[in-house]
Amino acid sequence: MLSKICYVLFGLVCFLLTENISAQDGLKDKFNQVIRENSIEEKTPQNSPQEVKKEGQQSAQSDSVQMVKKKAESQDSLMTAMEDLSFDAGLIEKDAIDSLKFESRVLSVKKRRPSKEYSKEKQWSKYMGITHNNVYKKEHVLDTTKNVLGWHPYWMGDAYKSYNFSLLSVIAYFSYELNPRTGGYKTVHDWKTTALIDSAKANGTKVVLSVTNFGAQNNLTFLSSKKAQKNFIDQLIDLLRLRGAHGVNIDFENIPRASREQFTNFIIDLSSSLRSIDKDYLITIAVPPIDFNRVFEIRQLSPHVDLFVIMGYEYYGANSSVAGPVAPLQSGQLWWEYNLQSAVNEYLVAGTPANKLLLGLPYYGSEWMTYDLKFPSKARKYIGTTTYRNIRKKHGDLACCEDDVSKSKFYVYRDNSNNYRQLWYDDSLSLSRKYDYINEQNLGGVGIWALGYDNGYTELWKLLAAKFALSESKAAAVKASVSGSRFSFRRIMSLAYRIMRNPQRLFTNPRPLIGVFGALFGVSIFGFYALYRWGCRFKRMFGIAIKSTLALLIIVLLAVVFIAMKYTAVRDVAFLLCGFIVGSIIILFISRKFLTEKDLP
Repeated sequence: MLSKICYVLFGLVCFLLTENISAQDGLKDKFNQVIRENSIEEKTPQNSPQEVKKEGQQSAQSDSVQMVKKKAESQDSLMTAMEDLSFDAGLIEKDAIDSLKFESRVLSVKKRRPSKEYSKEKQWSKYMGITHNNVYKKEHVLDTTKNVLGWHPYWMGDAYKSYNFSLLSVIAYFSYELNPRTGGYKTVHDWKTTALIDSAKANGTKVVLSVTNFGAQNNLTFLSSKKAQKNFIDQLIDLLRLRGAHGVNIDFENIPRASREQFTNFIIDLSSSLRSIDKDYLITIAVPPIDFNRVFEIRQLSPHVDLFVIMGYEYYGANSSVAGPVAPLQSGQLWWEYNLQSAVNEYLVAGTPANKLLLGLPYYGSEWMTYDLKFPSKARKYIGTTTYRNIRKKHGDLACCEDDVSKSKFYVYRDNSNNYRQLWYDDSLSLSRKYDYINEQNLGGVGIWALGYDNGYTELWKLLAAKFALSESKAAAVKASVSGSRFSFRRIMSLAYRIMRNPQRLFTNPRPLIGVFGALFGVSIFGFYALYRWGCRFKRMFGIAIKSTLALLIIVLLAVVFIAMKYTAVRDVAFLLCGFIVGSIIILFISRKFLTEKDLP
């Protein structure tokens, strides 16, 4: 009796220290069970030896049943009720959740990559079989209230040549692989040379660098070191400046609970540091479908973060013993209770502004060898993931079938070895349902893992246009309103400013120089013609006025440039002044004959 009382007291202490609500409920049930047992023991008279023996047999039977049940649950902790222990395919999942398995699946998604290692995009493209034969090229204008963010994995090579950039708000280049001890990078793959960045910027799509750090120990190491964080921020700024990129996507997965405050401080520091360089830098964070470790202090992070992207996939996958939808919108009575809607609700309740919340969806599916063709069916073996592109190539345009509950597509068949198989994935129809949900909830948009996984097929691009782009009439009005600003004074000054800040960028992206040169060339041609046509008269009648006016204009121009750009670096000021002086000398040398020419009598 005393030992049971001690057990209850110990459990009560654990209960008070426990933050997880589901854990509290479990402990409550245990306390109630022990209390009931104690009360029964106190009220029941001592049994005879025969009764004790009988109860011992019943207890042994009960223990045996419990062992069988525990073993069945250990085989698949997503399953809560097995109506038949002989692998009944009609089993129903309801309440039990193995978040550890789910978390490990989510963590595995972006760690899955080809075993090959190549140094050039062309090699990756050849290995992945990238084609550019079937491309959706129609230009669109995205609704400004929606963001379409897609990750471009380095192993997709030059698949970006088939991207419709007009349907992408942001591309996250994957990835800066963080060295947690130093803050430097193990590799940034083709970031320094890829033409993806120039192509995206030329079409008005913003580019961010995705920074990855996987595993609790790696995150603990990095977030515990302010020195490593500072080194990371410095290197990140250099890489963003090098390519003229627009920001960062932080993809830290499996952050330990102990690093919660450190992660918040890191994001605030990162945001402040980047925006002290450029106030328009984007700060985006990839977040798990469940905040497993309660790490994300949304209300603290939100003022410093532009977009939170939920990684809404892997609800069923490699270590689930039931075949099911990769990204279920709802659960109903068939699937376990976590789904895309519950993920969105969790982050909204936590304080995430709806317009900052993006729902990430998969362009891939998962396949199992199953005991039955009907669902849900217990899996015999997990076959693996496969991209939308490979699904289309292998199975063609699959008409069957859609699960109306999860709003996901599935395909069941018998393989050549007479094994049942189930393939769960998303296509244009099921994604359409989920895009509708995004719009109905007024979320900030959609995230895509991963761009290029539909290479060679256009229907998913057309769906993005249908759900997130403006109608043709509205798009035409928007284009008309902005066409006049292409050669505006502000744009020219912005291009000149970018050249001054980082002249080395001209070797990788000469577009700013071409833009500035084009504008100056037009002005120079007009000035040259004026000197040629009216130079002598100008010299005789307005010589002094011209000289003083030109000097004044140069001074005013300098003032406007530095006031507009808020830029006062002495070295660059001197550099710019020297440029004006050299340019003036060249112009005077070329036009000296016209300035000294006399009128004939």
